[in-house]
Amino acid sequence: MRGVTYGTFEPRNGSDYPQPERVAQDFALMREAGVNTVRIYTAPPAYLLDEAARQGLRVIVGLAWMQHICFLDDPKVAEQIRAQVKRDVQSCADHPAVLAFAIGNEIPQQIVRWHGAKRIEKFLKRLYTDVKRIAPDKLVTYVNFPPTDYLDLSFLDFVCFNVFLHEETSFKAYLAKLHNVAGNRPLVLTELGMDSIREGEDGQASFLDWQLREAYKDGAAGACVFSWTDDWYRGGNQISDWAFGMVDAERKPKPAYHAVKSRFARIPFEIEAQAGWPKVSVVICAYNAASTIEDNLESLTRLNYPNYEVIVVNDGSKDATPEIAARYPFKLISVPNGGLSAARNLGWRAATGEIVAYTDADTRVDPDWLSYLVGPFLTTDAVGVGGPNVVPEDDGWVAQCVARSPGGPTHILFNDTVAEHIPGCNMAFRRRALEEVGGFDPTYTKAGDDVDICWRLQERGWHLAFSPSALVWHHHRNSVKAYWRQQVGYGEGESFLEHRHQERFNERGQTRWQGRIYSHLPAYRSLFKSVIYHGRWGAAAFPSVYQGGVNSWSCLPQMLEWQTGTLIALVSAILLPKMLAVAGLMFAATMWRCFAHAWETRLDDATASGSLSIRMKSRLMIVWLHYIQLWARFRGRVKGYFSPSSLTPEGRRLMDGAPGLSPGDALRLLFYRLDATYWDTRYTLIDSFLLSLKRISEQALAPVRCDDGWQQEYDMRVRACRNCSLKIKLTAEDHGGMKRLFRARIELHKPWRFWAMIGASAALGGFLGHSFGHSWIAPAALFAVLALTLVIRQMSKYGGQTLTALEVVAHELKLYSLIKTQAVEHKENEPVLEEN
Repeated sequence: MRGVTYGTFEPRNGSDYPQPERVAQDFALMREAGVNTVRIYTAPPAYLLDEAARQGLRVIVGLAWMQHICFLDDPKVAEQIRAQVKRDVQSCADHPAVLAFAIGNEIPQQIVRWHGAKRIEKFLKRLYTDVKRIAPDKLVTYVNFPPTDYLDLSFLDFVCFNVFLHEETSFKAYLAKLHNVAGNRPLVLTELGMDSIREGEDGQASFLDWQLREAYKDGAAGACVFSWTDDWYRGGNQISDWAFGMVDAERKPKPAYHAVKSRFARIPFEIEAQAGWPKVSVVICAYNAASTIEDNLESLTRLNYPNYEVIVVNDGSKDATPEIAARYPFKLISVPNGGLSAARNLGWRAATGEIVAYTDADTRVDPDWLSYLVGPFLTTDAVGVGGPNVVPEDDGWVAQCVARSPGGPTHILFNDTVAEHIPGCNMAFRRRALEEVGGFDPTYTKAGDDVDICWRLQERGWHLAFSPSALVWHHHRNSVKAYWRQQVGYGEGESFLEHRHQERFNERGQTRWQGRIYSHLPAYRSLFKSVIYHGRWGAAAFPSVYQGGVNSWSCLPQMLEWQTGTLIALVSAILLPKMLAVAGLMFAATMWRCFAHAWETRLDDATASGSLSIRMKSRLMIVWLHYIQLWARFRGRVKGYFSPSSLTPEGRRLMDGAPGLSPGDALRLLFYRLDATYWDTRYTLIDSFLLSLKRISEQALAPVRCDDGWQQEYDMRVRACRNCSLKIKLTAEDHGGMKRLFRARIELHKPWRFWAMIGASAALGGFLGHSFGHSWIAPAALFAVLALTLVIRQMSKYGGQTLTALEVVAHELKLYSLIKTQAVEHKENEPVLEEN
């Protein structure tokens, strides 16, 4: 949209708009300036829309109503507003010049505060529904502004904001925030401008030039300059001390008119500036993608980017994928199937561009995708950039439901521009960064490689950026079976990630994202608690929205632990019939959350305006997908857990030969701790010791969790058994000169699962004793002791392996071991620590 606002004008002869001759003159001048969209504030007369159609202009019709009063306090006023909106829409709903209806404009923040955000959101949604019922083929929006940008208006077709920020850095920062507020919907700036009386006409022109440049360069779908003319009437008065117009009251063009005309002719990117942009290699990894790859490659031929190549890696496809790819003027590499990560590595090694961009074979890219994706590389030191992915409108109804269910690829951001994770279907990296980290880990054959590469790059102190307008349309799975397979693959990838990035997961095996998951889906929005700071007495011009921790109570019915408890209750009902009611209530709670998410999900226009049976079928499908997603991920995690170990052959040999702890040392480790000391005469750094231990542990004791800087309990945690882990903490004492004494402390981390296992064993023993007519106390104690005995055996094994790993590090660093256990024998030639 290349837009301008029109009005408001002094009413004359029963019309809120100038005479037809003046409107024709205005619209002709607009077309000459490159304008294609006109935003008006009240319902228009027929002659205005007819003239817009003749001039090839589209109109955003504002629906004016009493929004500056407490309109929800009186139900009659609220109904009058709805009736007025319906009348205004009916008067022009069928006109071809109408592009969209705006159901409101800047409801004052004090009115929103008075009624509460939820009531305002609910009322605006009613207006949206009213308009859609009358004009289902027209777009509907609401024009918001910074003081109320926290309103959840995710039901709108596109997002509109009036933004008057006159400082470039602040404008760009707020624009980045608005892109995240808009999510997957287009963002339009419906008012931006400057007064030429105070700033001068040349100052106004210069201001509009850079504002429009930045708005379109950062990916706004449109902007409307405020305003067309200095002829401005408001509140019953002709405004004479402001002059925001591109033309004056007599329609004489000001310098702003020529600046806007020049800028509109060059958006979104200036071709001469693009000439110096870096070469990009676009890599497509395809496996049995014959049904989608033609759409993908066809879209890549239409990219508006001056210097790029496309490399298609055919990863052992058994269908017509290579034949289809061969029809396009791109480089084709065909190899036996080796998995997604291996294919991506082949792609960047064959690339000749300094930027390597990845998208999937089941996507369709926007013509400006590459330009927006490369943009942050030119203005920041980011080593990677990602963008959003949206389901195409021509996907089938099952794919549309899948797109509205959890588990799809999405971005996670630290703030409005810096990302923690960018999805694999839309990402790009500097080639040198991929080379330095060794590319993608080939262990990830199906999923998880994009998360792994993001984390490994960040571990080196580099950062990733997010470009909200680098858009790809992503075809989602078109059957429940395909969705199940996808989520199983994601779960398998998660299990590999947990092994390699233990510090990124919590005790329940859930990913600990430090950033915020940006998604329009209710299932994700309900994850986090939000607190809004409105300023004292609600006067903040830019309220701050703070994300709290995970809302565990609302998420509890959909957690794996809850599902496991439901199954246990169901099985227990065989012996205790009353447990059937407990299982039923727990299952009902889970389904209630799934239904709640499905009913809050916004359906596409075709579905939403369809029959009740179509809408019901879609929502029930979304309910089912919400429910099975958790089990599919669990299935994948189990599959990944039993996959071949990531330990190296050298690591396995080292651990196979490691002696176990003595029973006394194993008991000490179980209930207290073990200490190991090493004498150093070379002043070795603690970091050197820990880095060596991390490397050896990853080869021989995986998974390994390192201190992430947020706690002081350990430097490293390694596996002890299925339910426990060993915490290793290191310190060094200085003993003069180059002499140091390293002290390593090993403690057993016993989470709730450990005590649950002991308790369950005791309960089983007690139940069996009671069932055979004996006292339950003795069998319960016996079973608990037996469980502890098994744990002690595990402690002997894993404790001995951990001490062995420490000994290997000490040997590498030429330290002298001063420990004496069954696992590590004291050597006669080791020096004794001196008194000092």
